[in-house]
Amino acid sequence: MAARILYLYRVRKLVAISLVVVYLFGATEASQLLKLPVLVQHYYEHKAGNASVTLVQFLHMHYMGHDDNDADNLRDMQLPFKTMNDCCMIAFNNLPPQKIQINEVFAYDVQQEFTLLNDATPFSISLEDIFQPPRFV
Repeated sequence: MAARILYLYRVRKLVAISLVVVYLFGATEASQLLKLPVLVQHYYEHKAGNASVTLVQFLHMHYMGHDDNDADNLRDMQLPFKTMNDCCMIAFNNLPPQKIQINEVFAYDVQQEFTLLNDATPFSISLEDIFQPPRFV
């Protein structure tokens, strides 16, 4: 009995993780992470051409600056987060509009009288102070 419960728990956990992964890779740009091996391989290609290139310089060159080697522009565009996938999630609502009927109307009294402060009342705030209460002229 305990083994069966543990098995069902593992299956439910695997299904939940699978659904999250499918959503992340289908509806977001997380699919760009699948291009990380291309990034590593392209780094080693640059490293073979110039042994003094560090990983930080490589990333700065391809993502922040201008790549000096324009001959590999097609290869550069294969790197992750260089181009956008045409992924989007569209939901349509095809429910027919519903008729709303209001049978009862409520009436409320609105207060018409307001109390105003007299300007002659002494305030404890200095006249030079920036934060002053509004005054009626």
